[in-house]
Formats: sequence, structure tokens, C-alpha cells
Amino acid sequence: MPGDFSFVDVERLYRDCRDLAQYISDARREIAALRPAEIKQSKLPRAGQELDAIVQATESATNTIMEAAEDIMASDASDHDAYKATVDDACMRIFEACSFQDITGQRISKVVETIEYVEGRVDALQKAWGPDVIDEDEDEVEEDADKALLNGPALEGEGIEQSDVDAILGDSGTDDKKKKDDAVDQSAIDAMFD
Repeated sequence: MPGDFSFVDVERLYRDCRDLAQYISDARREIAALRPAEIKQSKLPRAGQELDAIVQATESATNTIMEAAEDIMASDASDHDAYKATVDDACMRIFEACSFQDITGQRISKVVETIEYVEGRVDALQKAWGPDVIDEDEDEVEEDADKALLNGPALEGEGIEQSDVDAILGDSGTDDKKKKDDAVDQSAIDAMFD
């Protein structure tokens, strides 16, 4: 090649090439460790099946508990022996239905293990790519305003406390003389969601 390369620092060039080769090697090793086929074909589908089973078990237990409670409410309390037998039977069905919780806990543990496995692999891959890889800024992600309000049940310590809702709506829901002027200020409600 024509040109003057006398000013090139050969030592630095070799070092940069070695660093680049090491970087590529680390990235290849982490990508191989991800085992994307295993995640896609085995771990994630299994986690989905476990979650479906949790939903089904919860639904079945809820139905059993509600049916038992309805049986108690519908039974004739005037016949003490029959009423006691109905209540005892219904309580036993409720206790049995509540056993779903143990199996549900085991299923949730399997799902959590899958999520932690994927999280660990993604973290390792991000480290292999180096510190230049950053997550997308959350402020740049635009959310639909209605979707932001529909976020489902809150975890312990998150969300709005029932006492806060009661305070805004007023505890005296039975006061028929409540004037329209006493209506809750919309800004107070909006402040709860900020």
C-alpha cells in the first residue's frame, strides 16, 4: 500500500487488535451460553404452561369455595343436624380447595427460576458487549395515557391505599343531605395517581 505509515504506533495497533479479538470471543461465548433455542423452545413455553396451570387451579379453587359458601347460605338452619352436616361438608371442601396454594407456590417458583435464568443470560450478554450498551431511556418510551391507568393490582407498598380513596370520596356515603358543592375535587383524585 502506498503511503507513509511511520507515524503509526504498531504496539498500540497490536494491542487494539488483541482487545478487539478478545471482545469478539467474549461476545461469542456469551451468545452461545444464552442457548436461545432452549429458552425459546423449552423454558419460556414451560413457564407459560405453569402460569396457565396456576390460573386454572385458582379458578377451580375459587369456584369450589364459592359453591361451598352458597351451600351453607342455602341450607335450612332450623334442622340443626342437617345444617351442621352441610356446614361441616362445605368447610371440608373449602379446606381442600385451599390446598391449591401449595402447588401454586411451587409452580410460581419454577416460573421465577426461568425468569432469573433469562435475566442472568441477558446480563451476561450485556456485559460481554461492554459498557457502551445502554438501555433505552424510559422517558423516551411513550405510553398510552389509558394504558398507564390500567396496570392491574399493585404489590405490597405500591399503589393507592383504600384509606386514601375513602378520604377522597368521604367516609359518610350514607349522608343523603350531602350537597353537590361537597363533591371531590378532580385535582385531588389526579394527585393520587401521580
